[in-house]
Amino acid sequence: MQLLLSFTSTTLSGNCIIKESAKMTYYQGLADRVTFRPYSFLSPSVADSSLGLLVLLLVQVVLLAITRSFNSLLIVSLTTLSALGADIVNSILRQHFERSWRVAIIQGIIVGLLLPSTYSPIAAVFITFCVLLLSKYAFGGFSGPWVNPVAITVAVAYFLDMNAFPLLQVDSSLLQNRNAALLLIQDGTIPIAAEDAYITAFLNRTIFSLFKLAVPEGYVSLFWDTGSLIPAFRFNAITLLSSIILISLDMIDWVIPACFMTVYAVLVRLCGPLITGAVMLQGDMLLAILTGGTLFAALYVLQWYGTTPSTFAGKCLYGCLAGAFAFLIMGMGTSSVGYLFVVLAMNIVCPIIQYLEDRAVFKTVHKQIIPRINAMKEVDRVGDD
Repeated sequence: MQLLLSFTSTTLSGNCIIKESAKMTYYQGLADRVTFRPYSFLSPSVADSSLGLLVLLLVQVVLLAITRSFNSLLIVSLTTLSALGADIVNSILRQHFERSWRVAIIQGIIVGLLLPSTYSPIAAVFITFCVLLLSKYAFGGFSGPWVNPVAITVAVAYFLDMNAFPLLQVDSSLLQNRNAALLLIQDGTIPIAAEDAYITAFLNRTIFSLFKLAVPEGYVSLFWDTGSLIPAFRFNAITLLSSIILISLDMIDWVIPACFMTVYAVLVRLCGPLITGAVMLQGDMLLAILTGGTLFAALYVLQWYGTTPSTFAGKCLYGCLAGAFAFLIMGMGTSSVGYLFVVLAMNIVCPIIQYLEDRAVFKTVHKQIIPRINAMKEVDRVGDD
């Protein structure tokens, strides 16, 4: 009996040790899984997206330094500091400090990149600070503005000094040619880089020869550096690569830029010749897309936080309307401020699209969700009876 009791006690003690060990292992694993950030985002957060935007914008700033564009660097630096100052003053006045400094830096950099290198730095500082600060009160804060703060800032700068912004580089006679962009390259309006001939020859020999095509010199420079007075219009290849990175990482939505670019390019190709008297179906899409800041505006300005629809259908409608407005306002390309008025026009149209989205949601709730809830309540009532 004593031996049996000893064996039983040893067994129970062993089981307790095993259970305690298993419990400790479970809690240790649970502790390893518990973090200070327990939520998982279905898409990159605003903080991550803004970091991606900031890094890619800084690439363009670095290129300004490499190309010795010191006037543009000065303006970008000053507008960035002004945007930060406006954000700090707004936080002090509201007595509510938000972590919006990263977004303020992005706004300041974009404003600086969209101003000509000949613009007055003092005026750029004053306009950026005042307009960004006032826009936080007049048009809503970061989470819900109905007007793009960058677009309205650059628009005010344009109206205060229109002469600083470049004029249209094309006229109706030039647009009657099939390759208007090539003519701008040949007459020196778009400068040709020293390496253009070597790169063009390499591409023709290795890639385009497979399709029995040959690209003339100058298009590489059009993609790499247009030499525009407005820095945002210069580095099309970097802007295009940035859009691929941001869309692939789901940091920006692809629907609005895709619809915008498609509709604008198609209208330039099909309807442009009707206006200029050129040969049918011969509108220069490259000129329209690679000049006038079309790529930059589509990536960084057109779909600013809070100023776009939320549903897929609403985004498609928004992008298509923006493309149509771009054709009417920006024309066939080389406009220095046309994109601003496209964005501001869409800021006016967007609340209507958002209203239609809300109506569609309410209809769905009343027709589908509420009847199901009532049916579930009826089942519960019958079960209780």
